[in-house]
Amino acid sequence: MILTKTDFKKYLICPKWLWVKKNKPELAVDGEVSLFLQKLINDGYEVEDFAQQLFPNGVELAGGSSELLSTTQELLGKKQTMFQATFETAEGLFAKVDVLAFDPETESWNLYEVKASSSIKTDLQHNHIKDVTFQTIVADKAGVSVNASYIVHINKEYRRNGEIDTEQLFVMEDVTSEVQENKDMVTKEIEEALARLTKEDISLEGCNCLYRSHGQRCDAFSVFNPSIPEYSVHHIVGGKKLRSLIEADIFDVDKIPEDFDLTDIQREKVLLQKTQTPIINKDAIKETLSNLAFPLYFLDYETFGKPYPVLDGYSTNQQIVFQYSLHILENDGTLTHHEYLANDFETATSGLLEHMQTNIGPVGSVIVWNESFEKGRNDELAEIHPEYTEFLEDINNRVYDLMLVFRKDYLHPSFYGSASIKKVLPVLVSELSYKSLGVQDGTMAMSEWERSIQFSLDKDTKEQIRINLLQYCELDTLAMVEIYKKIEKI
Repeated sequence: MILTKTDFKKYLICPKWLWVKKNKPELAVDGEVSLFLQKLINDGYEVEDFAQQLFPNGVELAGGSSELLSTTQELLGKKQTMFQATFETAEGLFAKVDVLAFDPETESWNLYEVKASSSIKTDLQHNHIKDVTFQTIVADKAGVSVNASYIVHINKEYRRNGEIDTEQLFVMEDVTSEVQENKDMVTKEIEEALARLTKEDISLEGCNCLYRSHGQRCDAFSVFNPSIPEYSVHHIVGGKKLRSLIEADIFDVDKIPEDFDLTDIQREKVLLQKTQTPIINKDAIKETLSNLAFPLYFLDYETFGKPYPVLDGYSTNQQIVFQYSLHILENDGTLTHHEYLANDFETATSGLLEHMQTNIGPVGSVIVWNESFEKGRNDELAEIHPEYTEFLEDINNRVYDLMLVFRKDYLHPSFYGSASIKKVLPVLVSELSYKSLGVQDGTMAMSEWERSIQFSLDKDTKEQIRINLLQYCELDTLAMVEIYKKIEKI
């Protein structure tokens, strides 16, 4: 039974999840390989390609497992730096090392793990130290003396000026001491994972994730815990409070006792499920709306980004605003729509800003959903295009975040504790829906736009992608308009 680094990471999250995936794949439930996850995977490959430039004498290995293993052994003898050096041990451990470089001074090898993040993470879902420790242990067990272990990650301070400078793009951190500190523990965890995998059968009733909050559970949680409702106490509390509810056999939110220790926000969420009645602060909503100035500009951006800076002047992880939608609502109820969709990377933001400036006047509130996003992009755009600084700062000064209403003044049991527009829209404006659109979320928009400008597609396909993108972004702002009208009636 092979145990890879990816397998080991699954084991650390939930041992039963890994066993089912390996032994009963027909029952395995992995989280949907969403476009966002696929994007992260693809970005990781691109980051690895840049990192390889730090090792100009390196050789990239390719082929099936047997070919990778044999080529690795051949190049070890030649003391050749390798990308994707591959090892397998008698116990069943398997690893592909991002970079394995020979150090002539110590007559040993240095191991490098490349990460697309801008820091070293040690949380349950992404423990980079344990990742590199696993790789180091496998290499050691395969007979390769690893002298030092490194994590190579993105430098968040880097800003592009011309061609990407890989020396500046990355931070190379020596984590040898951390690997040594973790080695005994990770070795024990590896042994436990291998022993678990050899079991002929296990109970599918319950798993370790039962005591974790919603965001920390394994993808197969519903397989092991089928009786737990989709919206459960895991969405309300965590830690000791969650454990005490579970030990009292309480999983439904509406079954949480009245005297249970909760914050005011948590108590409101529980009350919503108990009463199944919206909590609406009409006076607060009325005051909010009275402070808005007409015309109302309902604004939404779509953006594209990579861990590395795509264009000159951009920093790592900075996003290109390639599209906007704008609905303008006048005091007399007149509604007009304006939109822009860029055709390339280079002129995306300059063309967008020129178009926006002709349509957003100097008076009127700018309505967005989740203001930190639009405001953040405006601040970045002002750095890249200082000639538009005054215009962008003025927009930010006039922004009102419509989502705030649904965080504090309009709460509904069917929002399930969320203020996302995707949760609010079906409840307040059921006649509008994203489900029939060719693009259904921001990540899909990002992916489709990249596809339309970077790949050879026929004219009809490109035009359809453009139509899909425009329809999606237009619905984002139209949804805000209709939601605004609903709360205005209140």
